[in-house]
Amino acid sequence: MSSMLKALSDCICGFDEPYEEYGSEKRPLVSHDARTSETMATQIVQTLLEAEKGGRSLENTLNAIVGTNGWTERIAQWTLEKLEQALGEATKLGPVLKEAYDQSCETARAMEGFVQEHPVALGVLVLVAPWAIQALGFATGFGELGPIEGSFAAMWQARYAGLVPKGSLFSFFQRLGMTWPK
Repeated sequence: MSSMLKALSDCICGFDEPYEEYGSEKRPLVSHDARTSETMATQIVQTLLEAEKGGRSLENTLNAIVGTNGWTERIAQWTLEKLEQALGEATKLGPVLKEAYDQSCETARAMEGFVQEHPVALGVLVLVAPWAIQALGFATGFGELGPIEGSFAAMWQARYAGLVPKGSLFSFFQRLGMTWPK
């Protein structure tokens, strides 16, 4: 009976002893990544610049940077922009990017109309990070009749005002996107 009176008294008058707050014993199921797409793109490009070798280990490192949400169009767009800036200073490239850069430049010189939009940066992405091409919308951004509305591929095609030059980088990636294994 006294414990009941004590409980009632504590309820009406307040507690005598300080209240101890206990944190939640359960973790949230999904953690929120507070990094922006731009921050992730900066980390991706920095990793590419410092990479000693390509392949599966580089892909895993880049996917770890991107996190559980995966490659989004926004991350791919920021990565493309930042990679173009980094490639402007070709003397500071690591061995993986230097080799991809040289191959892309050689391909760009070989193809007429290739140097229209982002030839070197996209060429490097194709060689080093082909999964990023999927994020840009070239693997999933094309239907039977062309780019799917709202994809990066559609935005890029709009720059041509519907007149895509034969042999351009866009036409190359359009062909690649339409034949990419789904």
